[in-house]
Amino acid sequence: MNLTARCYAYGSGEDWEAICTDFNIAVDGKSLQAVKESLNICIEMYLEQVAEFSEEEQRRFLTRRSPLHVRAKWVFRSWLCSIGRRSQCQGFTFQSHLPALP
Repeated sequence: MNLTARCYAYGSGEDWEAICTDFNIAVDGKSLQAVKESLNICIEMYLEQVAEFSEEEQRRFLTRRSPLHVRAKWVFRSWLCSIGRRSQCQGFTFQSHLPALP
């Protein structure tokens, strides 16, 4: 199964955070690259764990989205970056090809 998840990173200098809004997984770090790598590792670990669950549990955990207010915060942050605020934002996708997931 091919799986794509929406992710966002926000920060400046050595203060960065990133979130996968599709699985409600978040990390922080000292650079954009560090949070992207850390988030990718966390998502892979999450998916490996979910792959061990029953099909019903897999469906539940694979559709576990961030709460609406969290997703709205990230949309707002992205908007602020687009109008030239000092912080930086980047949207990116996580892609996995785990055959065991439904």
